[in-house]
Amino acid sequence: MEKLVTSNDQLVYNAFSFAVAAMAISFVYYLVSRSRVSPAYRSAVTMSAMICGIAAYHYWRMFNNFSDGAPWNEGYRYADWLLTVPLLVAELVAVSGIAKDKVKGVTTKLAVAAVLMIAFGYPGEIAEPGSSASMMWWAIAMVPFLYILWELFAGEVGKALKGQSGEIGKKLNNLRYVLLVTWSVYPIAYLLGDSESFLAKAFDLSAGDSSTLIQVGYTVADVLAKPGYGLLILGIAIARSEAEGYRQA
Repeated sequence: MEKLVTSNDQLVYNAFSFAVAAMAISFVYYLVSRSRVSPAYRSAVTMSAMICGIAAYHYWRMFNNFSDGAPWNEGYRYADWLLTVPLLVAELVAVSGIAKDKVKGVTTKLAVAAVLMIAFGYPGEIAEPGSSASMMWWAIAMVPFLYILWELFAGEVGKALKGQSGEIGKKLNNLRYVLLVTWSVYPIAYLLGDSESFLAKAFDLSAGDSSTLIQVGYTVADVLAKPGYGLLILGIAIARSEAEGYRQA
């Protein structure tokens, strides 16, 4: 702690500490909640547990990296996303009500798009601030990002969600918008984290402020998009299970 001498350092330290706790307790909660849903939807709840478990490990590594004052390794965060983001879209498909014969194809396309989004974002993240490479990779990563959003609102998943009614339909619609809002934080934080980007300059951010904003922004978005998103997935899975006559033992 003696190395965390600025308020920005303390803010990042506290954000990482909170994320470790949130991810770890959510991992346990989703594991013990599997029996609350019918077997048809347990894979979605299991994926929520996996997502939070993976994130808890990587946030612990980032927490130690930062608190030890070692050279910052952004690879921890991208390794986390490379594993968890495809699972986030897969669990949405699992509870969306999409036709069974289309589930595998849609899940595969969304998972591939998610992997490409993360893979394209990493080179830009570690590029020189303000460089053409940073903005080029940001723009390229936005292509699969926009494809995923299109699929959620106008593609096969979007069509399936529009066909849902009642309380389940409302929950699924809320889930889709939570994904939209939380995922939109990432490209914005990416730009704010580059002290030479047009957005950082518009807000007159120093290099230290930009670094803090990107780490805290990413962390807040992760907590909302993983434990928070998982709660919505669990609620939908429970509602579907009850509608189909499942009762807990």
